[in-house]
Formats: sequence, structure tokens, C-alpha cells
Amino acid sequence: GSGCILSSDGYILTDHHAVLGTSPQQTVHFQDGSKRKAELIRYHPLYDLALLKVDTAGLLPFQPDLRRDAMDVGDDVFAMGTPYDIALGASVTRGIVSSTRKDGKRSLIQTDVSISPGNSGGALVRQDGTLVGVVNEKIMELGVEGIGFAIPLHHIEEALMLRYATGR
Repeated sequence: GSGCILSSDGYILTDHHAVLGTSPQQTVHFQDGSKRKAELIRYHPLYDLALLKVDTAGLLPFQPDLRRDAMDVGDDVFAMGTPYDIALGASVTRGIVSSTRKDGKRSLIQTDVSISPGNSGGALVRQDGTLVGVVNEKIMELGVEGIGFAIPLHHIEEALMLRYATGR
């Protein structure tokens, strides 16, 4: 799976299904080739979100947009992550927001951005690089192409009991 750096001191957001069934200790691979141990801090199966903590400092976090109306249909979006294999890490694909959907309590951003196994937990960002969602899943049915989903970032506050400090 992939992840989104939330803070310079090592908090990383990913999908719960990317860490499900693994130990509380994870290994995080960074783009520069370094690896660090991470601890699973919190998770929420319904929202499919998990928070990891790496003992480090100086990471470059995404600037988040926690607004419920952060995206509109037709907006350009980019998925960032590691599709399929670590050798393909730091890949970026482009698409648009196709719709917003409700799935029980949670909402989803529907997109045609290319999503592959391993992209789960990766960033969905606007053209300016602002983090708006966490790549979650895609439909893999016969005859269906280009339908993927991301969890809007505003769900992290409720799902992971976080309060994001602004201005830091």
C-alpha cells in the first residue's frame, strides 16, 4: 500500500485494508530509498483509514483540505502512490472527479484517475498539490474501466479522532 505524510514529525495516513492483518509494527519505504519502522496508532475499519507514526523529523507533509466541499465534479485530480510494486513507487496519474457518492456513513470521491493495486492509501491531490483524499478502491468488473474511489480527507477527524492544527 501507499501512504500520505500528514506531519513533519512522522504521522502517515493510509487505508486500514493496507495494514489489516499485519503486525502493529510496519515498515515504511520512503522515496529516497530509506526505510523506517512505523507503529499503527489508530484505525477505523468502516472508513478504511489508518494512522501510522514513524519516529523521525523533517518530513515534507501534504497541505490538507478538510472541507466537505473540497472537490467539484470535473476538477482535475492526481493519484500519488506505489502501484503494484515498490519499483514503481512515487508514480503519479491524472484524472478528474467524476462524482461524489455516499456509502453508508462515509462519502467517497469517484474519479477516473488510474488506480492500481498498491495505490491504496496513497494521496489524491488537486493540481496545486493539496491533499483532498486517500485512494481507496477501484471497480474491477468485466467491461468496467476507470472507476476509482478515494475517501475525502474530512473523514479523518471523525474516523481517527484527530484535530488538525492549522497554521503549522
